[in-house]
Amino acid sequence: MREARERTFVSLANIPDLTDISLDAQTLVAGSMVTHQDLCDAITGAPDLAALATAAGTSATPAIRRMATLGGNLCTRDFHSADLAPALLALNAKVTLETSSGRQTLSLEDYLNTPVDQPHILLRVTVPRTAARSAHVRLMQRQAGDYPLAVVSLSAVITPDGALRDLRIAVGSVEKRARRWRALEALCEGQTMTSDRIRAHAVLRASQDFVGRDAVDGQGWYRLRVLPALVARAFSDMSRTEQGAGR
Repeated sequence: MREARERTFVSLANIPDLTDISLDAQTLVAGSMVTHQDLCDAITGAPDLAALATAAGTSATPAIRRMATLGGNLCTRDFHSADLAPALLALNAKVTLETSSGRQTLSLEDYLNTPVDQPHILLRVTVPRTAARSAHVRLMQRQAGDYPLAVVSLSAVITPDGALRDLRIAVGSVEKRARRWRALEALCEGQTMTSDRIRAHAVLRASQDFVGRDAVDGQGWYRLRVLPALVARAFSDMSRTEQGAGR
């Protein structure tokens, strides 16, 4: 296009450590250059990682999923609708960075909320394996390829009596950045929940806990209105996974 190039770009695509995926009984470790599709293929079938598999396997379009990377999804801070961020928040992920002062590891939550104040490269993402089940749902405006209006990822251990333990709920696309829904977590932690009950709690909390962003693809008030239904859907999906595992 004969546009002036004001910067020099360096590709990280051929660095083996950044494209590796390691999955065992304790952890998932994925390099920052792992594509959405490769990530989905590697973890599909793991119930605790179901939220991440769904997020990676349904984002954007098939062509984009084969190109878009884990690191690109997390490091593009002005991209409000990233699918992987809420899924990884719900799964208690950590990121490892290489900086000018050395390597450091911090929670994804800290990385998203308190940007590193020096140049860095995101090397890898580490997710602990647990006994939890997880789910990820997104609401589209029209069709695949659009940015989601709202995203909910949920992870929890469901006890034999049906109570939720270690509940983590993350919301994306509603505000500028994905974040945990801690108030709703606190209301539901240790409780025996149904889809209707968790939706009712979400209805009471949504407008208090979030300020929906206005954009060309949707208004803030609408993002808040659909949020409780997405929470209920995520809970239903997670519960079905748990019931299937118990058969």
